[in-house]
Amino acid sequence: MASETKRQSSIILRVVLLIFAVWMIYYLGSLIKDYTSVQKQYDAVAARRDELKLEVEQKANMLENGNDADFIERAARERLGYVYADEHVYIDISGD
Repeated sequence: MASETKRQSSIILRVVLLIFAVWMIYYLGSLIKDYTSVQKQYDAVAARRDELKLEVEQKANMLENGNDADFIERAARERLGYVYADEHVYIDISGD
């Protein structure tokens, strides 16, 4: 009798430990998935921050060099799409 109850409790313990191990594996997988998602979001925000930082630096340069002819020409080309009369502009639409 005593060995039979010992054996049953041993089997129950093993089943409980197996269920716990499976749950832990699932839980860790879920944590890893969440971590990678947050890491991608962080990378996107960091890239956006760098873009904004560059834009702020460019605008600070604009304020400092507002009378510079090269700056005015570059701003007219980039922002307003101006070109010279005899100039041909080709736009790459391939998406690369």
